[in-house]
Amino acid sequence: MSKFISIEILNKDCKGMFLNCETDLEKITSVKEANKLIGKVFKIQLRTRVNGKIGKKTFTFESKKITFLKAIEYISTKRVEVRQILKNNGTLRKQKKVEEFSTKIEEGKTFLDKVETFLETKEISARKSTIQNYSTALNIHSKPLHNKSIESITINDVQKIINTMLKNRAAATVVLYARTIRAFLAKHKAPVINDWDELSLPYVDNKVDYTLSLNDTKKIIYAMRNYSGTTVEGETFYQFEEIKNIFTFLLSGRRINEVLQLKYNDINFNDNTFKVPASTAKGKKELVFNLDDYLLDAIKSQARLNRVDLSENLTDKKLFKYTKETPRIHFQNLLKAMNLPKLRLHDIRHMLATTLVQNKVPIADISVLLGHSSIAITEARYANKSKDQASRALNAFNEIIK
Repeated sequence: MSKFISIEILNKDCKGMFLNCETDLEKITSVKEANKLIGKVFKIQLRTRVNGKIGKKTFTFESKKITFLKAIEYISTKRVEVRQILKNNGTLRKQKKVEEFSTKIEEGKTFLDKVETFLETKEISARKSTIQNYSTALNIHSKPLHNKSIESITINDVQKIINTMLKNRAAATVVLYARTIRAFLAKHKAPVINDWDELSLPYVDNKVDYTLSLNDTKKIIYAMRNYSGTTVEGETFYQFEEIKNIFTFLLSGRRINEVLQLKYNDINFNDNTFKVPASTAKGKKELVFNLDDYLLDAIKSQARLNRVDLSENLTDKKLFKYTKETPRIHFQNLLKAMNLPKLRLHDIRHMLATTLVQNKVPIADISVLLGHSSIAITEARYANKSKDQASRALNAFNEIIK
């Protein structure tokens, strides 16, 4: 008789996952074991607890279309969404659609009916983080619109959602929601788009300047490169070695999503480079960067942790198993221990760029480091950001006109 068996595979993000199978094993500890137990169709259950409530969601896969390992990776991307649904609804069971008694909406024409197809289409080209944003906005925040037809949605319906979100959500989150829902409604030619200018939204200034001193910056970089390290008899050991390696790649100017999507076959040891594929890069263009000694050491470290032989043909296996939440928490703990103000992972890019600008590194070089699609983006963000820079420019001008 089949039952759900806990999946506990080392270095895989499979927390709370259970495989439905017939076995005497108490737990599944390797992909090889799992492959022996799955048939043409296999089920994996994700269990999670939020505010004391336990939720179970079962995913069904066809082994011809997706491998067991890919199924685990897919479910791990759904964990945040599942937890949010459980938090909002108190259950993972699908809520029955309630139609207004006076209006019978044609089947397949409601807001919710359009969401699944829309997300499937977006998955072809959009990054996983973008898909996650769309899913949260459409499936969770837009619940009051689910049973309405696209044609019947009014600007007041959207405004009510905005007003409700503002009670417990950051202004930037609300503005992002409005942008997302607009894209969805525009795609389906909803009449409400014509009234979008009437929508009242909070003002958001997304520009966050990096203001820490060079001394503090040096401390942060040293702490990140040596994170969780302990030296015993001349040999260094790391409690959170993978987090330290993620920090190393973040210090190269890469975005957290670019780092976590990095695969072994994105690395070219012949010319010591690594690439960020177009599917992952924010600008939708492939980026190629050199590997310095820090990055090479991080890659070798990850290969050892993942038991990957770098001398063989490299696979499409990911270097890192974590979602961005884990390194974010470690980064906050690091700053707190150093009595430094709270920063986001994305602020590491600001830290690098601001420090380079203030030390006269050409904007063009910084633009390439950050992977900006245009030097104008870098100039708009980082040029002329301090009185010292203004003074240098003025002094240079005075020297020129002497």
